[in-house]
Amino acid sequence: MSGNILGRGAWAPGDPMTLRPLADLSPAEWLLRDDASPQLLAQLGPSGFASYVRVLHEDIGGTRDEGHLSDTLLAALCEHLARHTTSPDDCFFGLWEGYGQIHGGDAVGFLSRFSGPPVWPGRIFGREKPPPPEPPAFPAGVMAGPLLRLHDLDHFLFAGSIRDAGQWGAATYRSGAPRDINSPNLMWPADHAWFVTTNIDQHWTGVAGSEALIDDLLRDDRLEVVRQRYDEGALR
Repeated sequence: MSGNILGRGAWAPGDPMTLRPLADLSPAEWLLRDDASPQLLAQLGPSGFASYVRVLHEDIGGTRDEGHLSDTLLAALCEHLARHTTSPDDCFFGLWEGYGQIHGGDAVGFLSRFSGPPVWPGRIFGREKPPPPEPPAFPAGVMAGPLLRLHDLDHFLFAGSIRDAGQWGAATYRSGAPRDINSPNLMWPADHAWFVTTNIDQHWTGVAGSEALIDDLLRDDRLEVVRQRYDEGALR
């Protein structure tokens, strides 16, 4: 299958800068051709980079999200990523398709039940009409499109600028409340200068790149970064 769903390059000045879902998975072929084990690919990315690190998910207040970079940490990381690629406006992003906020119906009904206006008190003694099911976060063509499989996990693939990482363009709930969709699980630029992976079960994000990129991350006081060997034993 080729082409994209929303039309790569079709955005006009003034349009919301959200990522574009793709129906063409060929930008990920280099990743899938790598000889590294599925575990290494899923947690650290492809082999052959000069250096690898973990960016810990510790934010202000000491909380650590599992499988998710907070907006603050994601923005700080992307500042460095943008400086260490020749194609900051031509990047690719994977989003695990299993997040409940993506799917409609009962899967997200409990997430939006109390997000709208309060029920009028006069109706408290009557039988409340059940709300309509929530629609999916993305159009039908996206939801039914091809998925990028990595280590038994399926991902939607998006394209866009690194500055728009995490801006999925998801539909709001019927109440108008926004969906709290995860940060990207996979990120890489068209020039393959670096690779970022946030595994759904980890409290850290793996970053692969040049020594210059890694040195910049290690010096950034906003980020807690530790070096990582590229072998399966070091992941245990």
